[in-house]
Parts: sequence; structure tokens; C-alpha cells
Amino acid sequence: MTAIEGATAFDALGPVIGRHPIDHRKRWVNAAWALLVAVPSGWLGVWGLTATDQGSAGANRAIGLLIGLALGAVWVAVTQIVRALRGEPGEYIEVRELGLVHGSRRGTAAWTWDRVTSLHVEGDAVNRVATRLGNGYRIEIGFDDGRRLRTDGLAAYAADLGRALLARCPQVALRPRVPWWGRAGGWLLVWAALCVLGIVGQILYIVDHPDHEHRVKTALGMATVTDAPGISDTGYVLLTFGMLVCFVAAVTFVVLFVRGRAYRRMSAR
Repeated sequence: MTAIEGATAFDALGPVIGRHPIDHRKRWVNAAWALLVAVPSGWLGVWGLTATDQGSAGANRAIGLLIGLALGAVWVAVTQIVRALRGEPGEYIEVRELGLVHGSRRGTAAWTWDRVTSLHVEGDAVNRVATRLGNGYRIEIGFDDGRRLRTDGLAAYAADLGRALLARCPQVALRPRVPWWGRAGGWLLVWAALCVLGIVGQILYIVDHPDHEHRVKTALGMATVTDAPGISDTGYVLLTFGMLVCFVAAVTFVVLFVRGRAYRRMSAR
């Protein structure tokens, strides 16, 4: 049986219990605010890093704070933009007495409750900051035709939507859900190894480009000797940033691999 189409079929699902539009426009506003924070803080952090050779401990902490703030803001902006592009204009989820309706300007489809094969609801829709970004609450619904619906805290009355789904699909909701990092297995270690190789490659690049003397003969036959850096200050900043990102990514992949072992043991039973 395919997704139900047509107004008559929707009416067969019974009266509307709750309608939950998803505000994707708010994601673009969130991304704009994040970039507004990232650009000046990142510029100040990089400028402070290149302008001070032997800064005080307080100055170094301030520079690190600015760079960390910029990285966090860039991450927020990227995730918000990706989710906004992945969403559908005019998207909404409608809970009815006998099933679920998903619609947008691209079309509408519906499923009866017995066609829900997986349901995962997690988070706290009361956390205002996280819910503003859509990170505080997540809902994922799978159907027997292979389609999946995902939404988060940017759905109107997201907590009410989650409670309605749990009340109508309690057996499905109790099934354990294995996250992607629980299914990735050894690939996480491969990615961690690639990150380590990236760090080694950047270190070898620095070693292969040492500072050297530059001799220039003047018109009087005398030679002036100057020290020419093998890598510019900007290059050092970019390489340092790259090694930091690779290190954090490698540690993250290893931690996810260790945590995923429990899920892999669970799914093997």
C-alpha cells in the first residue's frame, strides 16, 4: 500500500488532533546570527594570534576563546543552513485520529498508524536556546514503504507532537534505536586514522619548509643576509588550525567507536 493521496483519503483518517508546521525560515535567521558572531570573533582571534609573538597567559586565553567562539558559531551556521536546505517549504506534520499526514508545497502524503515501523523521540523541548536551534528535541518516524520523517524543536508544539506519537505507537517507540555511529563500526577508526595522517602530513610539511638565509648583493659588491621564513605567518595559522581540527575529529571518532560497541553488541543479539 502506497502513501495515501487525495483529500478524501485524508478525511478517512479521522479528525485532526494536532497540526505542527515546521518553521524553516527561522533556520536562516539562526545562521545569519551565527555568522554575525563568527566573522568578527574569528578575525580578532586570528589577528591576535599573528600580532602577538609572546603574549601573556590572559591574552592567549582570550585569543583561544575568540577562535573557539568563531568555530562554534561557524558550526551552528553550517548545520542550520544544511537543515534549511534539506527542509521543504510550507512543511507540516498533522496528527489525526487514525494516522499521520505530512505535507508541504511539494505535495502531501499520509499513513495509518499501523504502517509506522520505527519511532524515536528524544530531547527536551523546554530548553529555549536548544529549541531555538532545533537541537533540543528530535523526532524520527519510519514507515513500511521505506520513507522517513524527521523533525526537531522548530516544529510548532514539538513536545505535543512527540507525546501524540508515543501514545499511538508505544510498541514501536520501545524498540532500541542504533545511531549512525553505532552502525559505522570500524569505519570510525579508519576516519580517525585518516585524521592522524592529516596531522602527520602537516607536520612533515612544516619540517620540509624551514627558515633559510636569503643573500642579496648590493651595487658596491657587498652582500646582505636576511632570514626568509619557509612558511608565512598566515600559513602557520592555517596549519595549526588544520592540525587542531584533525586532532579533535580523531578523538571524536575514537570515542564514538568505543561508545558504539554497546550498540553493536545489542544489535548482534
